Amino acid sequence: MINSRPLSTRRMAGWGAGAFASNAFNTLPGLLLLMYMTDALGVPAALAGVVVALPKLFDLVASPWFGAVSDREAARTGQRRRLMTSGALILPFAFVATFSSPVRGDAAALWVFAAFLAASASYLCFQVPFTALPVEMSDSPQERTRMMTWRTLFFTLGMLVGGVAGPLLTEKGTPAAYRAMSVIIGVVLLVVLLVPVVSTRAVRSRPAAGTPSLRTAFRTARGNRPFVLLSAVLFLYYVFTVMVLTGLPYVATYFLGGKKEQAVVFLVFALSSTLAVPGAGLLARRYGNVPLLLTGLALWTVGGVALYVAAGVGTAATAAAGVLVALGQAAGLVTMYALLTDCIRLQAKRTGHDSAGVLSGVWTAVDTAGHALGPVAYTLVLSLTGYASSTLDHPVTQSSTALEGIRLAFSVLPGLLLLTTFPLVLRFRRAFSAPAVAATAAVGPADV
Repeated sequence: MINSRPLSTRRMAGWGAGAFASNAFNTLPGLLLLMYMTDALGVPAALAGVVVALPKLFDLVASPWFGAVSDREAARTGQRRRLMTSGALILPFAFVATFSSPVRGDAAALWVFAAFLAASASYLCFQVPFTALPVEMSDSPQERTRMMTWRTLFFTLGMLVGGVAGPLLTEKGTPAAYRAMSVIIGVVLLVVLLVPVVSTRAVRSRPAAGTPSLRTAFRTARGNRPFVLLSAVLFLYYVFTVMVLTGLPYVATYFLGGKKEQAVVFLVFALSSTLAVPGAGLLARRYGNVPLLLTGLALWTVGGVALYVAAGVGTAATAAAGVLVALGQAAGLVTMYALLTDCIRLQAKRTGHDSAGVLSGVWTAVDTAGHALGPVAYTLVLSLTGYASSTLDHPVTQSSTALEGIRLAFSVLPGLLLLTTFPLVLRFRRAFSAPAVAATAAVGPADV
């Protein structure tokens, strides 16, 4: 049974706090892990890109399985706490190990791979049930949109703290600096991850007499056309936007002056996104999630293209262009995750089964795959344009072609490629507005 009592601000915020930790974890490897390997450990760029991608591609398969485990736990106990708690306790230690390699070169690539794989798996233990909870906490689409506003607020705060503190703590670029950063952030992760575990302890998941098998749930999810289309939007969104995140340290190093300038750009970006979240939530509830999602994608595209020019001008111009991207991010994240809860509710009404865990697992897998392929896409451009990896002891002067690759993959390429999501969003709206689907979902135009 879905919890029908109105949710207090405290409960919404307590649940949403988990997004702070989960995005801090995603942001820091996205910003620092590739450069940590190529410029501190001497790992070749192509190998480093594979090391970043493989654990996340493993998650592509593992996420739905964790979702099925979460659904079975919900059916058996009426809660999803055990899996969440395991992830919350393991993830901080695996994160520290990822940035604490005692070796260099190819051996370091193996160390980082093993530690990052453990961190990614423990992240799933937390993230999958965490994502499944909102649809079980409230039956109101408007209330779930408010929850996604809280989630996105904490999400951007996690990005703000991770994206600013990480570069500043690793300014020296030494392995010791990266290790010290990981310990500090690891303590923060441990504390924050436990907040939603405690604050959602009273949430009751709907026990299902016959929880479907993973294969059956997959087949049913594939038949949920709105969910499939929305997942495709999420995947492309993260592939292209993570390219910008991955490229920021390189642009800061070779165009803006260094890690302090990187921190300034990221601070402006993350702070702008954080401040825009409450307004995005209000606009989504007033005008609908899909119109605001399209607006957010358009802002992201314009901002991404503007970053190309801005990177050649300086730090202030790059930060200013980043504001457009930040506004687009706030709108996009609030709306996509709110629409996800509508898709999960549609699935439950169509099948009579609570498959929130499996659908959240598939969603997390898509999210993870996008985050994994973003750095791969960026490093592919670096490799094609001749970027040479280095260490502090053996610095390398990059060619003009490599410098142009750094700049293009940070701005114009992901900005224009994001246009591919627009047709998918329009198809999602048509699919969700189809008479049979709309009647089953019972959500109005203001929600979609």
